[in-house]
Amino acid sequence: MCNKAEFKNNWNNHYANRWGSHQEHPFKKVWKEKMQQASHNPPANVRELDDKFELHLIAPGFVKSDFQIAIVDKALSISVEVKNEASGTWKRQEYSQKSFERKFEINDKIDKTAIAAKYENGILILSLPKLEGHETERQAIKIT
Repeated sequence: MCNKAEFKNNWNNHYANRWGSHQEHPFKKVWKEKMQQASHNPPANVRELDDKFELHLIAPGFVKSDFQIAIVDKALSISVEVKNEASGTWKRQEYSQKSFERKFEINDKIDKTAIAAKYENGILILSLPKLEGHETERQAIKIT
């Protein structure tokens, strides 16, 4: 039986040998690709109002014609395809535009024929109106 210090040292060596220094870990490449892909997806906020949902996608540096928006089955797809241009003229380049695709599940409350989009100040704003009869009903409750 080993003492506490030996056990800790053996455990740390085992852990480091299995995960920390193992360059060819089977999940390492997949994890790295997923993390890079996620970091290129612009963040989105979704809020529910009484008569519609609003989706705000933060995507600065594009123009309206860069976006492709479509409904595929029960998903709203928003994508941008960026063609890489030669960047040899830059002395320093810390950012570049990346292609992305975001998909959002939409439910049967949404009027798919009335979805509208606008792009201003680097924010893509989609309005997803609710079908008649699916509006949120609110009633104030008085505290006594």
